[in-house]
Amino acid sequence: MSSLNARLARAFFCLVSCFASCFASASGAAAGPAGPVRLVVPAAGGGSASSQAGVLAEAAQRHAGRPFILDHRSGWGEHAAAAVVSRSPADGTVVLFATAGLAVRAAGAGAAGAEVLRRLRPVGQVSEAPLVLAVHPVVPARTPAGLVALARVPPGRLRAGAGTPGGLSHLAAAMLLPAAAAAHIMPFRGGGPALQALGEGRIDMLFAAAPAVLPHWVAGRVRMLAVTAASPHAGLARLPLLGGTASDPAVLQWHALFVPGDTPDHVVAGLQRGMHRSLRDDAVAAYFAEHAVAAVGGDGAALEALLQREIARYAPLIRRAAMVP
Repeated sequence: MSSLNARLARAFFCLVSCFASCFASASGAAAGPAGPVRLVVPAAGGGSASSQAGVLAEAAQRHAGRPFILDHRSGWGEHAAAAVVSRSPADGTVVLFATAGLAVRAAGAGAAGAEVLRRLRPVGQVSEAPLVLAVHPVVPARTPAGLVALARVPPGRLRAGAGTPGGLSHLAAAMLLPAAAAAHIMPFRGGGPALQALGEGRIDMLFAAAPAVLPHWVAGRVRMLAVTAASPHAGLARLPLLGGTASDPAVLQWHALFVPGDTPDHVVAGLQRGMHRSLRDDAVAAYFAEHAVAAVGGDGAALEALLQREIARYAPLIRRAAMVP
């Protein structure tokens, strides 16, 4: 009898162990992988996207208890940020920290841009910020109109830059400048390298996101001429506005999260909760307040609607500016 009891006890233990193992596996699948999260940034380090992604990654790491690693990839192609994320595992471990440049490039690339977006799933919009028109201090123009006049004669006298080829700052410069000057805009691998070139006098003008421009302005390396939207930030309130009306809406830089297109709903929901938690973090709120950034939040549906509105808006502007991404 004791032998039978021993066998029954062993069988019961194995049954309990099996159920426990299955429950643990199911819970792990629901929670997703517990390893590091790779936040893919579509620009070189040192710019607004990189700085903001870094602040958010630190907050997310504090709240989630898992590392968040920045992976900078500039450009538009098979090895660029959007393409890399679209081919990654759909488990929430690889996330695109997109900028408004995603919409600009998609609008300019036609079917190819639509295919890239089809392979991505929107999670939510993180933030938005105005662009600042900045010049090197030796540039004599004091207004946007004066800058345009300087660009007209002789052609090539004004050296304009852009954060990335075919991105938002490229489009903003192409919209402002005469066609002859717009054709010679010099693109860089991100807002950081472009602002460094402006501060060193290698280019004369640049549209860049406010968070990246402000430290250079405080240091006296650049002069700000205009802003693309009204802002409560004291350093921007005195600047004239470019756009911001119903007939001429402002060009805004936004940042948002995307994941591979086949990412499950529960993984996307978890990332949305983490994003909203990070946006309420004190350090993130302080950074946003200091750098003229507005937190947005929201869900994937709202981000998808924003993306489609931006593409529809930018497509004719790209054609009008004869801009090649």
